[in-house]
Amino acid sequence: MSDLAEQSVIGSLLMDINAIHKIYDILKPDMFRNPLLGEIYKEIVKNYDIGKVANVVTISQAVECKLYSREQIGQAIKECIGLTITSTEIVSYAESVVRDYKARTLKDILSHTQITAADVEESITALIQDLELLKRNEKKKSLRMSAIVEAYQSQYFKEQDIDRLYTGFSKLDDITGGLEGGDVIIIGARPGIGKSAFVSQVILEMAKAGKQVGFYNLEMSDKQVYERLLSNQSGIGLNRIRRGFKFLGDEKERFEKANEVLRGLGILISSGTKSVSEIRNECRHQELDCIIIDYLQLIKADVRYQSRTSEVGAISKAIKSLAMELNVPIIALSQLNRTSEMRETKEPTMGELREAGDIEQDASIIILLWNLDNEDKSRKGLKVDKNRQGELGRIVYRFDGGEMRFVETDEAIKDYSGFQSAKVPTPFD
Repeated sequence: MSDLAEQSVIGSLLMDINAIHKIYDILKPDMFRNPLLGEIYKEIVKNYDIGKVANVVTISQAVECKLYSREQIGQAIKECIGLTITSTEIVSYAESVVRDYKARTLKDILSHTQITAADVEESITALIQDLELLKRNEKKKSLRMSAIVEAYQSQYFKEQDIDRLYTGFSKLDDITGGLEGGDVIIIGARPGIGKSAFVSQVILEMAKAGKQVGFYNLEMSDKQVYERLLSNQSGIGLNRIRRGFKFLGDEKERFEKANEVLRGLGILISSGTKSVSEIRNECRHQELDCIIIDYLQLIKADVRYQSRTSEVGAISKAIKSLAMELNVPIIALSQLNRTSEMRETKEPTMGELREAGDIEQDASIIILLWNLDNEDKSRKGLKVDKNRQGELGRIVYRFDGGEMRFVETDEAIKDYSGFQSAKVPTPFD
């Protein structure tokens, strides 16, 4: 029955390639029992991910490179099309394939689980973790406007905020209105400006507000992340912490209190290079309120692309898809190119996002950081250059590089266009 369902899925897609959106979220290539059909489905999904439409010719050419002969591929496609009259039942076919995959996987898990009296707890834990991997998120159905109003209208009369997350920077939060599930927030800056320190402070503030934050740090080790958070929380200089130091004054008490605070925070730290699919697999099994990635250009691509810009664009779209799927805001740091360094004013624009791809289009909010003064590196400018749901604005920060800490100021930013930021954020003209 499973073989027939797998063939019917492929046949339905070859008849109506646009039907892929109906099963994209529930059926994965590795769920196919027939490896050749799995490769065909993988090629269809890969094209869908990058906004292209696969056809019999492109599928055959791509799959032929994977140790299958042209005759094998042609015969498989012919059989699939021959079995299918219409694509209207594709969801039912896909669900049948998923059920068979789960049954096979469960049988395999149980057959390889050996529980003894000595390690019963470990074996049960491992078994539960394996079984958890079989779960999938429920499909999100379309809702009528009446149902949406019924679900959300009462929230606007509550004193507490409506499912939004805040950075802990009051002026920035006033401009953005808070972060919502499905938002992608890009924070861009040149190297050495302090964007990692800025986002580390955001992580601390969110976690201290009781939120669960996933920090995918692709550039630093766990120890380096810990040292930055410790410096910010304790007020002890980062360089002293890194070198090892003797406590002065009340530093021992501050050090111990900071560690006590950090120990109780819901921060998940994952270091090392990862792809979006790897991040997705980890996050699906965590109850996270926000995901933060440092930084976007270090994310691995799952497939090869013709250009780096196309690759970053695909990664950007995958991040947006993940934010929507998990219904959490994702903050991703990004490098900027050197264009602003060639201008009289060093204030960057979102057009300077390195290897931008579709970053500008996919982002809900784009925040840019830069040095306001070449002599005084502690003065940082921040501007919200894009805000799909609200205002734009500029803020001046004081940055203490020793303690990795940003502080908002009431200072105004003047630029060559005559714009001057106000204490109350004002939209750009």
